[in-house]
Amino acid sequence: MSDDSGIEIDILDKAPGVYSADWSGKKRNFNLAIKKVYREISKKDKNWKKKNIRARFICVLTLYWPNGKFVSKIGKIEGRISKFKKGKNGFGYDPIFIPTGKRLTFGEMEPQKKYKIDHRFNAFKKIRKFF
Repeated sequence: MSDDSGIEIDILDKAPGVYSADWSGKKRNFNLAIKKVYREISKKDKNWKKKNIRARFICVLTLYWPNGKFVSKIGKIEGRISKFKKGKNGFGYDPIFIPTGKRLTFGEMEPQKKYKIDHRFNAFKKIRKFF
């Protein structure tokens, strides 16, 4: 089984997308990646903090069997970019992503609550019947 996940930000033409980890640099420093997100959003719209910047996390899970057959499923969670980095839980872009209908970033949520709604969970629900 393989998992590839990323964040898409609408104002950035869905970047960083599949390059989400690359934005963190060779040492995978997501503090730098988050600063880059804020910098790139500011280049597009100086007043972005007064708006809802739509984003989503996407996960693609693929099961591959030795006979060459495979199945892939996509999980998504829609949301918006927080105006400020908040929370110490999770990893990556979690401190700046607020899921639709929630007030907390993934970084502020208790892990068990996040895991019940996130993109990986949504993908796994779709692919688990193949186990």
